[in-house]
Order: sequence, then C-alpha cells, then structure tokens
Amino acid sequence: MNSTGCIERDTITARQQHLGGTMGNDFTPTPMPNYPPTPPVKKSRTNAYIIGSAAIAIVAIVTAGVITANSDGSDEAMPSPTVTVTVTETAAAEQDAKPTEQEAGFKTGDEARNGGAVVKITKVTTSGTVTLAGAQKKAGADAKYVTVKTVVTNETKSSMDLTCSLPINNALIDDQGRRFDTIEDIYDVAGNPECNAQLQPGFKDEMLWVYRVPKDAKVASWEFSEFDLNSERTPTLIDLT
Repeated sequence: MNSTGCIERDTITARQQHLGGTMGNDFTPTPMPNYPPTPPVKKSRTNAYIIGSAAIAIVAIVTAGVITANSDGSDEAMPSPTVTVTVTETAAAEQDAKPTEQEAGFKTGDEARNGGAVVKITKVTTSGTVTLAGAQKKAGADAKYVTVKTVVTNETKSSMDLTCSLPINNALIDDQGRRFDTIEDIYDVAGNPECNAQLQPGFKDEMLWVYRVPKDAKVASWEFSEFDLNSERTPTLIDLT
C-alpha cells in the first residue's frame, strides 16, 4: 500500500472519531429535548348554550302536555280538574240544626207543635195588673200586661218544668216586630204550675205566659219552640190578630 492510501484512511478514521465514533451498532442517537406539555383546550361557551337550549326545550314539551288540539286544529287549555266535595255527617248535622223558614199558619184555638211540645192558645187578655203570689202588681202608667192562656201537652221523652226550667222558649211579638219576654217569677202567677212541678210525658197542664209591654203596643203573634241543647229549633208562630 502506498503512502497516499494510508493518509486517506487516517483522515476518514479521524472524522469518524470527531463525530462521536464509528457508525456501527454502538451508535447512540442524541436525545430529543423535553418540550412542555400542551395545555388543555378550554371548553367553549357552546356547551353551556346547548345545555340551556335543552332545558328550555324540556319545559316547552311539558307545557305542551297540558294543551290539547281541537278537531279544527286550534289549541285550547285542558279543563280544570273537577273537585268533588263530600259533606260529612257532622257537617250535615250542623246544616240540619240551622233554623229554616218559620212554621206559621196557626191561630188561637189550634194545637201547634214544635218538637215534642204541643201548645194550644185558649185566650189572650190585657190588663193593668197581674196577681203574683196572691198580691196585685201594677204594670205602670205607660205599660200593660198581656196574658196568653195556653194548654201545654208534653209529648217529649222526659218531664217538663214549665215555670222554672222553661223548657219552652217563647216570645210575644207586636205589629212593629218587637219581641217581649215573660215577666220574672212566672211561677208566682196565679193559676200557674208551681216551681219544679214536673209535667210528665203524655200529660197536659194549663200555663199562663204573662208579658209587660208598652201601653200602645198592638199584639200580633206568639211564637214558641221546644228547648233543645243539641240544636236550634225553628219557632212555631201563632197568629193573634
């Protein structure tokens, strides 16, 4: 081999050593530089718009469920649901207990009934005095006594104390619609049952109802009703004109 060939071979060997070694199986490539990770892509507002639109669509579908189409294609709202009210026995009893139209059409001499109390007026008188406990009591210069004489029949299930317990509610009514109560101590009126005298069921007794009214009052009617703790009875009206 000549000297020129040796020089070229040495030159090639030197270049290979300058490049990091021979190009063989032991060649190690230069590592790639580490780049920072790619930042995540921000979600756009498009998703929010899509969710909002979906919610509006659901509300629209639910609202449309309460609309029904007529045969001619027009829309009208569904009719309101029908509410059924059931009247309980208690409510029905309360309605029955309320007074209704007053029973009338009776006059002096008729037997009028209210519950288990049956009353017949036999006479109506007026005077300036009344006998109480054996003594005369004056009505006064501007007043008078009106006495309604009756026969009371007890057709209830228990006894009646006509003068002290007053099992019969009553009132004297004049032509102006004014209502008058009986005088006090009506058991002292001559001819009346004694206090606590019990009128038994199936029996009758005379009873005088005495009222003190203005002297110029014109008597028009008398009403009564059996006293009942469980309900308010409609009074029975008797015409006195």
